[in-house]
Amino acid sequence: MARPKGIPFTEENAGANYAEFAIARKPDSKIKTQRLLFILLYAAFAIAYCFVFLVLTKLPMVIAIMPLFVLIMWFFTWKLTKIEYMYIVTQGHLHIYRYNGYNNAKEVLKVKVSETEGIYPVSDEEYAKYADACEATLDYSIGVGSEDRYFAIFRIDGKKTAVYFTASAKLLNGLHYFGGENVVVTYVSR
Repeated sequence: MARPKGIPFTEENAGANYAEFAIARKPDSKIKTQRLLFILLYAAFAIAYCFVFLVLTKLPMVIAIMPLFVLIMWFFTWKLTKIEYMYIVTQGHLHIYRYNGYNNAKEVLKVKVSETEGIYPVSDEEYAKYADACEATLDYSIGVGSEDRYFAIFRIDGKKTAVYFTASAKLLNGLHYFGGENVVVTYVSR
């Protein structure tokens, strides 16, 4: 897949301690509900199309192009349910970009890594109390229960916020470089 449009950083033009990592989000209940609604939309369109051209106008030959219209609808809407995130650590900041099947990236989070109150693995129960103490959560990870899931604690809009993400070894090293001892580095599979 081509690099998403809207991300101003590239590894070729970056300096030392640059790290980027991209993941695709697993379908959760929100995405599954959205997909179900799209399927119902396709079915409702097909039924309405058939009703108009079979019952009202009595032009049954026009039904032959209905699958093409449904395919076009699917092509332009189904991509909205494929969500991916790219994490970039550069120049002391953590940037998180969100993009869908249209490959247009939008920055959803930019924080200064040195201002973190801690970056911890979710799988380690010792650090669960830090996540529980947060007022808000932002989940930019593959999904709940996935491996290599971390959370970072930042002050965002005056609230103590836990930001969940999926880590890679290079990303953790970049975060550790800028965040110091506040970053707990463990073994990750990527």
